[in-house]
Order: sequence, then structure tokens, then C-alpha cells
Amino acid sequence: MAEISIDDVQRLARLSEEVRGRLAEISMILSRATGDPNVEKGTIRGFTPKGVKNKKASNRSGDWMEIMDVDGVEACYGVINGKPFAESPCGG
Repeated sequence: MAEISIDDVQRLARLSEEVRGRLAEISMILSRATGDPNVEKGTIRGFTPKGVKNKKASNRSGDWMEIMDVDGVEACYGVINGKPFAESPCGG
């Protein structure tokens, strides 16, 4: 077992709490935006960011899309043609 300072243990606890809170917030926003009942507030057990992709639809509007997997449910959000969007599954 590796030794760790009490300061690091306390910092890890705070970071863990912050991450859980942020994942709950992501879940709430995606559930509301997509109407997908599989993405429920506060129940995320797995989160895999799959990266940000720049879209070529309209370079002037700064199009982009983030793809993620939330508990096995694919979700996307971003800006296409200058308009924000969210969907699950992606391309649906």
C-alpha cells in the first residue's frame, strides 16, 4: 500500500465530490435536452469523453461537437451552423 499525505487524501476527497457533482450536472442537462430516460440525474456510473470534433458545416460559425458515452448511452452536444444542440444517440 502506498503512503499518501493527509493533505492529498483530503484533496482527493474534494476532487471526487466535485467530479460526482459535475457528472450529475451533465446527466441532468443531457436528460432534459434529449428527453432520454436512460440518462438520469445523479446516476452516472461511467463517463467516457470521446473528444471534440470540429465540423465543416460552417467554419465561420465555429461549429464543434463533443461526443461522450454516459453509462453506455452515447450523447453528443455542440454547435452546428451556429445553433447549439444536444442529442442521444448521436446522429439520431
